[in-house]
Amino acid sequence: KTRSLLFHFTFDEMLSFLHKAAVASTFIGIACTGSNVEYKLKPSHKIAEELKQLSRQYPHLVALSTAQEVFNLPTVGTQNDCTFDSDVEGCRNYFLTLFDSKAHPTESESYRAIPEVFLSGALHGNERVGPTAVLETAKLLLEAAECESLPRFITPPSPDTEKGVEWQLQAQEAASCRQEFLDRGISDHQRKWLARLVSTRRIVVSPMTNALGYDRNQREEDGIDCNRDFPFDVTSERLCMRTICGRTVNELFRQHLFQMSLTFHGGTEVVGYEWGAYPYLHNLSPDDKAQVDISSIYSRFAGSFQGTKPYPTGTMNDLVYAVHGGMEDWAYAGSWIPDKVPICKPKTYGGYSETKSVYNDSMLRAFNMLIETSNQKIPQTHLGTSQDLLDDTSSTHNGHVARNIRLALMAIELVEPYISIWGVDYIPLENDIVPMTTHTSRASKRSKVMQIPGDRQEITVSWFVGGGFDVASTNILYAKWDDVPAVIDGSSQPSTANMGTAFKTTRASHGPTRWKEGWQFDETKKHEGWNSDLTGYPMFNATIDLTEFRPGDQIAVFVTAQVDQGWTTQSNGVSPKGIGPMSHIVNARTNSEWRHESAGKVIQGRKDWFSIPLTLLISDEEKIADLSDRFIIHDFESSSEFDNEEETTRESSKSISQDEARGSGSFSMTFLIAISLLCAVILFGFAYVYKTVGRRKGRERVSDNEDMFAQQFEFDEELELHEMD
Repeated sequence: KTRSLLFHFTFDEMLSFLHKAAVASTFIGIACTGSNVEYKLKPSHKIAEELKQLSRQYPHLVALSTAQEVFNLPTVGTQNDCTFDSDVEGCRNYFLTLFDSKAHPTESESYRAIPEVFLSGALHGNERVGPTAVLETAKLLLEAAECESLPRFITPPSPDTEKGVEWQLQAQEAASCRQEFLDRGISDHQRKWLARLVSTRRIVVSPMTNALGYDRNQREEDGIDCNRDFPFDVTSERLCMRTICGRTVNELFRQHLFQMSLTFHGGTEVVGYEWGAYPYLHNLSPDDKAQVDISSIYSRFAGSFQGTKPYPTGTMNDLVYAVHGGMEDWAYAGSWIPDKVPICKPKTYGGYSETKSVYNDSMLRAFNMLIETSNQKIPQTHLGTSQDLLDDTSSTHNGHVARNIRLALMAIELVEPYISIWGVDYIPLENDIVPMTTHTSRASKRSKVMQIPGDRQEITVSWFVGGGFDVASTNILYAKWDDVPAVIDGSSQPSTANMGTAFKTTRASHGPTRWKEGWQFDETKKHEGWNSDLTGYPMFNATIDLTEFRPGDQIAVFVTAQVDQGWTTQSNGVSPKGIGPMSHIVNARTNSEWRHESAGKVIQGRKDWFSIPLTLLISDEEKIADLSDRFIIHDFESSSEFDNEEETTRESSKSISQDEARGSGSFSMTFLIAISLLCAVILFGFAYVYKTVGRRKGRERVSDNEDMFAQQFEFDEELELHEMD
């Protein structure tokens, strides 16, 4: 039913509301313009500027640092280099860390266990596609995560209060940014996928790894080749760690446990993997099967355009050439082939501690693939656009930058398997992973909730598997939440041994993920009620027997899967001989005995991967309903069904669609625009009142590019918002 919002407010509250309405309408005007971006290669000052802007705009999702600040490395160059940093002489080495700090606080186990990815834009300063590609990748991910986080209420309050208005403004903003993604050709599912990547990975982006070379448009850093500067198969202990770009990468790998990494170059077009070193000219790596699969999807997802073919894939020895001191083989094998890793003793920049090239058994086991982006090191045309970025891999929208954004996203995707529960009886859930959600004890119980009529004998649950290629086995485990062991919080990956005996299971299935080459959708299996942009993706289904459950019961539904077990297979010609796969990424999904810890990070191998749970609330209601949908307006204040682990009754509610949020409902865009005009008059005439209101605890942070409402508002204690747990 339509509510009149204004007459419930005091004068001060009305001013606050009108101001927010003006801000929201301004945001809408900004968001709906210029959505299609034609990519251009960015100079160093522009990259530094945009990195700083991202750190201001998304403070809960990204942190900007420099190697000078964090690792105490010197700048390199003169006062004529990197003049945009006028407070220092020479160039800083910037890196951006994308990480959902609210979902994974530093004291949590998930902070230590979250998988890590490294993207290096340019070791060679005159190979210039990579820096723009990795920066645009970061921007796209952050935009999606910020958008998907809205509105930031798990149970929207009554609309006739100030916090209700706050929710409606956030819902309006959510609808606007979602529409902008649709206008760019990015579907709702794709937006949720991007947001998931941000919230479930730690991504370190170094656009200008060779900062001095990039600023000067020169291959080397002050005459030294960064990609011959790593301690793997070098001819002298003096010929490694001489450059600041090399030391920056070294320090980052010492600080993290990267499983996946990309290093972007130019001058040819190749996706290359190990080996790329002289001792293994005619050999395969112990992880060749996985590297073949991954390089293949990199090439296919990147695509082709206007006479440019998909990237050839193969070993660097075969497709490029072997080198001494290459970053790729060092990052892959530096921890397990110690006889090829000398202790570096460089003389440049006052030397570098010998301890910095002593590595433990865990630091250097990453897939670090070489991406030769383009035949021209500095292509001026065919860079691509942001339109249809995630779909259109062979049209005029594709290009050198566009396809390498996709390739970078694929590396982030494949670093770890996951399962996402899609819906019940072909009714989709609104939420997948909601960024910036605090995961307190069993908060996942509220993440995905479906109301199920008590007279239903069975229901069908649908899910998909990501982060890999082949699903060897997948099935459902379900039990009453009261019977689930307390150690199972639903947010972190449990061990199979801790699951207890209460769970019932469905029959296991197997099949491909959407990334498996040659997979085609079978139209004969398409359910007539299917209503999702997931059409065309592999979807698994299983039926749950509900006959033993009664109204009031809360059922925990987990989905488990085993992925890519074939990666342990090896062909002839592997060297070193007599060993199995040595990378973190292969062992993390095939070897439950694999455990590595370094720098406060941990990788625990497992075969069984678990979804975030779905809660089925057995109800006296007649229809299936998504109770976790953040676009629900409740007509009456009611506590959550899950407060204090007790069920309460949810009063009648009204669902507001995203279309309604965009303007067809009672809180329409037309209303917002009209109110914003009125707001301008009132605010001008009552400036002194506005200043008083402005001193309240609540503050809206407006970023430099006017992307509004980037943070949750705070209000006085009596108006405390019901945030997502």
